[in-house]
Amino acid sequence: MAAQAESPSGPAYVQRGERVNGRYRAYGERLDRLQASLGGRLHEDAPELVARLETSPPRPAPPGYGILPRLVADPSPSAPRSRTPSASYSWPATERFIERETEKLDRLEPELARIATLAPGDRVAGYAKMVDAYRQLRDTQRNIDNHIQYNWLWQSAIARDKAGYDHQNALAGAVLEREAVRDALSAGDADAFHKALTDVTGIEASQPWSTLEAGLRQREATISREIAAETDRFTRPPFVRVTHPTPHLWVFGIPLDTDIEDREFIHSFKRLVENVWRLRDGEDRFRVKLAITYLPAARLYRQRAVPRQGAPIDLAAHLERFPKDGGVLTTGASSTHVTAGACIVLGPHDIAPHVLAHEFGHVLGFRDTYIRGYRDRGADGYEVTEIAADPDDIMGSPGAGPVLRRHFERIIGDGSQP
Repeated sequence: MAAQAESPSGPAYVQRGERVNGRYRAYGERLDRLQASLGGRLHEDAPELVARLETSPPRPAPPGYGILPRLVADPSPSAPRSRTPSASYSWPATERFIERETEKLDRLEPELARIATLAPGDRVAGYAKMVDAYRQLRDTQRNIDNHIQYNWLWQSAIARDKAGYDHQNALAGAVLEREAVRDALSAGDADAFHKALTDVTGIEASQPWSTLEAGLRQREATISREIAAETDRFTRPPFVRVTHPTPHLWVFGIPLDTDIEDREFIHSFKRLVENVWRLRDGEDRFRVKLAITYLPAARLYRQRAVPRQGAPIDLAAHLERFPKDGGVLTTGASSTHVTAGACIVLGPHDIAPHVLAHEFGHVLGFRDTYIRGYRDRGADGYEVTEIAADPDDIMGSPGAGPVLRRHFERIIGDGSQP
């Protein structure tokens, strides 16, 4: 977990976060004790299950230099969305998450003593179910830890830049207003239309349907332009190289420096990102090609001490040590994100190919097309809110949005057809 001060003083989000950290630590310690007790019983009564217990999902690693995330599969495609996707994160929600898992642990712990009273032939089946339940708890613990680190990262960012996030709140309001307008425009009959109008502000509902519809379409266009003025801003990084080797093929060469020693991880990162950032559209093909250069930490730090594995680091100072002629892939974040324009900083939590590719989209120069805002919850800190302005875009839906032709067209030039 993030190294936060134990003092009860400080901003509300820090105080509330420390209380949640305390509950999480207590939960993790109980889970560790259960693992030890269960392991001892298995060695005596069901040695064939020991390997399954030992290969349970590992306990979450604290963030620090050199700590890599597990690369996991993309989730299964979800059902088509009828509403704009949104999400929120807060300390109370994370605490409720911990409470739900604690209740499961409360029910599981007595099972160890109960199974010991069973006939020898029945114990193995009981222990097998208990191992499965323990594995699920450990897997969910990683998700809880991810929520905690995410809250620390973004609540602290909000505290540092309230004005910037107030602007994001206004933009999120525009997305919701546009959704209400679109709901009204998609209504199938007059009753549904007028019912939908109740969610649209500033409308005189007594006007003829045709007049209302024309006004709504104009409003939708105006709101969309306002949103696009923020989310569609794009600056092609100077290090991106576009080649056009054949009439229907465009290759986007991206240099990337890394101090990550794990060659297997780097190979997987390269393969996963390149697989997502490729597109065939009719006869035309577009693909990203990464050129990754390994820079040993000793070379980056020269005469200074190299950070220890797992040690917390000053990310800004660390990133300053890299060359400025390409992107950067490094470690040390509490939660994976992009900073300083083109630097991907990895956190310790599991990450899927599409999410990695979304972060890489920032290296290419694209902005998020989801909006991160907040609600001030007083003593409970901030509630971090996210709403997708364009969910059918990898930059708006990190886990499932597609890479589109327009992404490559923006890189090539002015967005015209190549």
